Amino acid sequence: MTTFIQDLRFGLRALRKSPGFSIIAVITLALGIGANTAIFSIVNAVLLKPLPFPEPDRLLYINSAFSNQNVARPFAMSYPDFLDWRATAKSFSGMASYHDDSFTLTGLEQPLHLNGSTVSGDFFSVVGVRPLLGRGFTREEEKPGTRVVVLSYQLWQSAFHGDRGIVGRAITMDKQSYTVVGVMPAGFVFPMDTQPPALWRTFAADGETTDPKDHPATAQRGAHFLLTVGRLKPGVSLETAREELNVIARNLAVQYPATNKKFASAIVTTELEHLVGNDRTQLMILLVSVAVVLFIACLNVANLLLVRASKRNREIAVRAALGARRMRVVRQMLTESVVLGFAGALLGIPLALWGLKVFISLNAERMPRIQGAGLDGTVLAFTAAIALLTSILFGLVPAMRASSPNLSEFMKEGRGTTSGSAHQRLRGLLVVVETTLGLTLLVVAGLLLRSFHRILTVDPGMNPHHILTVNFDLPQKKYDDHQQINFYTELLRRLRNVPGVTSVAAVTPLPLSGNGAIITFQIEGHPVPEAEAPSADIKVVTPGYFHTLEVPLLGGRDFTERDDASTPGVVIVNQAFAQRFFPNQNALGQHITPGSSNHGKPQPREIVGIVGNVKSRRLDVEDRPEYYIPDTQLNFGPMSVCVRTSVEPHSVTSAVRNVVASMDPDLPLYDIKTMDEYLSATLATPRFQAILLESFAGLALLLTAIGLYGVVSYAVAQRTHEIGVRMTLGASRSNVIRMVLKSGFQLTAIGLAGGIVISLVAGRFISSLSNVLFGVKSTDTLTFASVVVIMALVSLLACYIPAWRASKVDPMVALRYE
Repeated sequence: MTTFIQDLRFGLRALRKSPGFSIIAVITLALGIGANTAIFSIVNAVLLKPLPFPEPDRLLYINSAFSNQNVARPFAMSYPDFLDWRATAKSFSGMASYHDDSFTLTGLEQPLHLNGSTVSGDFFSVVGVRPLLGRGFTREEEKPGTRVVVLSYQLWQSAFHGDRGIVGRAITMDKQSYTVVGVMPAGFVFPMDTQPPALWRTFAADGETTDPKDHPATAQRGAHFLLTVGRLKPGVSLETAREELNVIARNLAVQYPATNKKFASAIVTTELEHLVGNDRTQLMILLVSVAVVLFIACLNVANLLLVRASKRNREIAVRAALGARRMRVVRQMLTESVVLGFAGALLGIPLALWGLKVFISLNAERMPRIQGAGLDGTVLAFTAAIALLTSILFGLVPAMRASSPNLSEFMKEGRGTTSGSAHQRLRGLLVVVETTLGLTLLVVAGLLLRSFHRILTVDPGMNPHHILTVNFDLPQKKYDDHQQINFYTELLRRLRNVPGVTSVAAVTPLPLSGNGAIITFQIEGHPVPEAEAPSADIKVVTPGYFHTLEVPLLGGRDFTERDDASTPGVVIVNQAFAQRFFPNQNALGQHITPGSSNHGKPQPREIVGIVGNVKSRRLDVEDRPEYYIPDTQLNFGPMSVCVRTSVEPHSVTSAVRNVVASMDPDLPLYDIKTMDEYLSATLATPRFQAILLESFAGLALLLTAIGLYGVVSYAVAQRTHEIGVRMTLGASRSNVIRMVLKSGFQLTAIGLAGGIVISLVAGRFISSLSNVLFGVKSTDTLTFASVVVIMALVSLLACYIPAWRASKVDPMVALRYE
């Protein structure tokens, strides 16, 4: 310990004597360590931290698997399937269902719109969290007619002021009375991949209907909208549970072929994997990218240390002559490296905090658990570890080389600052590696940036500008199907008279909102078994919807006010629908029978119009078949109102709110957004990845340029005497510049060649990952050419500065240089 303290003191004095070197090295390391700390804090929060539930590894996310053309993909469950799975599966101590829901809470100073969840009775026991007050639900409370609710801590505090007497009291939601049976503790959120629920209720309400002729949702085996979570029994493996659920799914497919033939298997993962699965790839790409930046920073500092070591050769030779062993010298120099590493880490921490805020702001709504990212003990331990690791990485080679000087060479007077060709080759090798890695990172970033720009150029199929969208719920207890139709009709009529409004319409589900609905249908003249019926996205719209969103009408006609419940059913399809299901024929006049109706058996509908394709889900996916039904012929629940304006869209928000309040003061508006905002939200993930990778690539480019500049500058300094001789013998300044540029460009050329090869491999790997590149090949010529040109120009600048300085050397001074 005494020796280490002595080394530490000596190292601090030595670094203090070289402030320029120390500042540059510390800043270089701080950039690399700070970027790594920021990204690791996100990785830690999103991927590594266990879920905040008891025994989270036993909490499983369960899906039906929809099989089509030998491809199985996760699909929501139906209530009958869930109830069968829950009753039959033996691998689980409990299994619970849930789905998103929304409610209007009244009886307070003003009505509140609340996002919540409708769950099964053993939901809280499966998740494993007990209420702070009261209790959770029971299976008995799944029965129709039961009205119980559990509040979130946040709602309890904000709406009920933390009243501990809330348990047992009645509250009014959607014009119905519910009894509060519990309050969850602060911080409890489930499901975690949606907006935090304000409350939870049982699925008793889904077992009720307003019309006795209709089947409730709990009895519709073909209605898939449930998500499921299960808790494994102790000692049961994930594979055992998965196989058991597959057996159950196959049995249900045999028992109910009409609805379950395509759902003959299950997809089971841990809840954590479900939560972060879509983000794992992009986070790993970012983590590898910042690791490359840190490695380039280490190579730069290693180069600096090699230069510094060459200037200390005389000092080290003296110490060796006095009996200092080689490992003693190595330990001393590594101690100095450790000081630099931890100084860089300390400076990198505030940079990481700043970067973390920027990163979260770029993708706060799209990446689960990112808000929990911060510099906790794990992240700080990681920072300390990489500080130590990088200290060894950039310090070991210079220390080993400097610790074995040629005593007869360096004890000579005036030769203490030179170095041999092997030393210079090593520094050149480090620059070649920097160039190779920098070019690879630039190519990957360029591919992602090109992909992002391709997404930006995708035609969404509508004009999203100057459209304000608002939402509200119409409680079925107060508004039956006919009253809901009348409400929307009157509301749209009044909104057309608002100053600045040019047209209005309503739709469900709203394009680009993240919501969607798929319903099967039969094609007249081509009947197939129900289990093999084709399906497509469905939207329910009001007349004028296509005009409001400026979706082109390609054939036929639009819906009109005459298309109501008393007239034959009509439907409008998009171009993708017509091309897939009516190839080589005119879809107009054809009839399809959607598998949904408000009352009774679904009836055939005539295709009266064909419209352009709209990117309803994401911009980076193929156009999906879609069909539209007028709201007067199919009530599909609450609709989003779309208001096209001639002014800034948000400027009419108050007027819209007043119109809705004048019709029903108990209808709070929510999700008041423009279509441009929805469009921007769909671009959040590719934008996040492109911006961060471009930032890291730019940093890598800067560090590479600095490293090349340092090597060329040092080489010029070593060749000062030679340059003086050449200029004395008649060499022009342009000749000197060309000579220096040639030596620098040789390193660059080797690095570029290696970088191209590695970039091809990295690009192929990136392209193999789903949802990473869109419309761009991994060998995109423009990207590779642009990156090579950029690297070449930056290298030219890095080499030209020392070359220009060398050409300004006075020959007489150069001849006296040693």
